[in-house]
Amino acid sequence: MTGANTESSESEGERQGTVARRRWRILAEALQRSNNRDASPDSVSTRKFQSFGLLLFEELGQEFYSVRCINSDFKVIVRLLRRDFSPSQLTGFNNTGNVCIWPSEEILTYYCLSNLKIFSGKSVLELGGGMTSLAGMLVAASGVVSKMVLTDGNALSVSNVKVSLQKNSLPVETCARVLRWGVAEEVSPHQGKFDVAMCADCLFFDDGRDSLLLTLLAVLRPGGTALVVAPARSGTFHCFASMCRPHFRVAIVEKYDHVVDQLAQKSFAGNAFLPLLGGQGGFNHTHCLQSARDPHYNHNLHFPLLMVLKKIGTN
Repeated sequence: MTGANTESSESEGERQGTVARRRWRILAEALQRSNNRDASPDSVSTRKFQSFGLLLFEELGQEFYSVRCINSDFKVIVRLLRRDFSPSQLTGFNNTGNVCIWPSEEILTYYCLSNLKIFSGKSVLELGGGMTSLAGMLVAASGVVSKMVLTDGNALSVSNVKVSLQKNSLPVETCARVLRWGVAEEVSPHQGKFDVAMCADCLFFDDGRDSLLLTLLAVLRPGGTALVVAPARSGTFHCFASMCRPHFRVAIVEKYDHVVDQLAQKSFAGNAFLPLLGGQGGFNHTHCLQSARDPHYNHNLHFPLLMVLKKIGTN
């Protein structure tokens, strides 16, 4: 009987390993580029390094987690999807936001919570928030904004955010909407309605940057602010900054604070599919302080820079 159980356990372990390998292979294939600056041979490191350890998770069951950032006591409940995707599902208005919470969303969350004064009394829009829109959710949990709208171009992502919102009692008006950049009927309802827009790791695809810029210009009020967080990724970040300069005053932040600097230097392994869980059903801070070096970390691909955009002129 013991032997049978062992074989069953090994079979299940092999099945899970096969599923994991298939998921990441599909993601790597879907993100292949004609220009190899961003894709293979770095696809292995891209998919294996996913966290700086700034987020703390408490498992609640049925894919739900209570999440907070290490620089704040605010918590929200989110659902993390665990699904396999076909290559067609990961392209176009892509599904990569349903794969995990990527490091750029993690850094955006940390920066926002460290600088809540940016959002005080403001109407705020998160673009490309993926399956959690975590930065927007936690800013809303702070209660400082007048309104929060969480968006993504992928309907599954938005549906999941709506489920998460039902699990939270946020102190300010917060809703989730499908918003595909550059699609007039989806952008126009938001025309000139926001003081602040923010997005994380939305610069990867070459054909998405023009529509993102047009969407930012459309949704922001004159003098509005956009926070764009993404890795340098061999020029894509700075290319977008150049595109923005005729329309925005552009400032680039490469250093956040000593906490982020220290964690980036240590480059320890993280996995957003398997959140760092504490004992006794609580948060475990010691997981954030582990310093085992991650061989998959690549500063160019993984460390997010911040672009602060101030809109020039009128709508």
